[in-house]
Amino acid sequence: MTNRLDADAIAFGTLQQAAEWFALLRSDSISDSDRIGWQKWLGANAEHRRAWARVEAVSQQFETFTPEPEQSAAVNALDASSRLRKQRRRALKMLTLLCSAGGVGWMAARLDPVQRTWLAFSSDYSTAVGETKDVLLADGTQVWLNTASALNARFQPDLRRLVLLGGEILIETAQDPERPARPFVVDSAQGRMRALGTRFTVRQLDGMTRLSVYAGAVEITPVNSSAPPQIIAAGQQALFSAEQIETPAVVDPANQAWAKGVLFADQLTLADFVAELSRYHKGYLACAPEVADLRVVGAYPLHDMNKTFAMLETALPVTVKTTFLWWVSIQARV
Repeated sequence: MTNRLDADAIAFGTLQQAAEWFALLRSDSISDSDRIGWQKWLGANAEHRRAWARVEAVSQQFETFTPEPEQSAAVNALDASSRLRKQRRRALKMLTLLCSAGGVGWMAARLDPVQRTWLAFSSDYSTAVGETKDVLLADGTQVWLNTASALNARFQPDLRRLVLLGGEILIETAQDPERPARPFVVDSAQGRMRALGTRFTVRQLDGMTRLSVYAGAVEITPVNSSAPPQIIAAGQQALFSAEQIETPAVVDPANQAWAKGVLFADQLTLADFVAELSRYHKGYLACAPEVADLRVVGAYPLHDMNKTFAMLETALPVTVKTTFLWWVSIQARV
């Protein structure tokens, strides 16, 4: 989950049906015929059962809900104590790996709440989903942490080192007042980036790191590559794995606007816009396939989701449906 579960393998419509059944089963007006209808829907095929499990998994992060006995039997996934024990075991394993590997990067937004809590405890600086934070380091360097991010600062006599554990950071380096020649580097899971007097962002993706340079230059050295380091100049961005660096592309300066709490869209598809916005939303956020190709333009506040949703409804022929505060879908306006 990026604060939501990855639902790509389940059809949007099926997930919406599951959310609506979930809402009905929680209501005071539920009838026996409603329960029978839900059981028939759930038993119709495996995708329905997967969709139901997804809705439940999201819900359990935000509120307490004791499921009906027949629900537990139907989906075979509603034993909360068992799930919590599994989460704790996974979290402890991940923390052990994190502590032993040191430079291992994690996609914090994909972790469940227990795992994110352990990651936050293990890091020097972190942010929750939907939160951004700015930090002034000892040498005067300014660092902004984006949503669901975690960072360690490891300054040594001969090296200024940051370790990105997950998420995204924006860095504006300062000249070291005590040791002007001391290098400044950022390590991700895929390699090392050495700042050459600069302003840049680093984002940990799934198996990749994305470096975007807005001023100065940054040198990339993938962790498992024998090729010489590559310098990325201002106005460029590059994706790299542990083995290689992809061809640099032009970077949009607006991509760093998140540090000011703004998401800029310049002819973004609604699908791409929602994918980016969902990083800041606590729960599930998706758009229906029939509106996915609509184009979004404008500046949208990241820390006021209701305002952003209202702006989308004004600008596009869509309706934002809030089944729960943690389950939001954008659909075609009828």
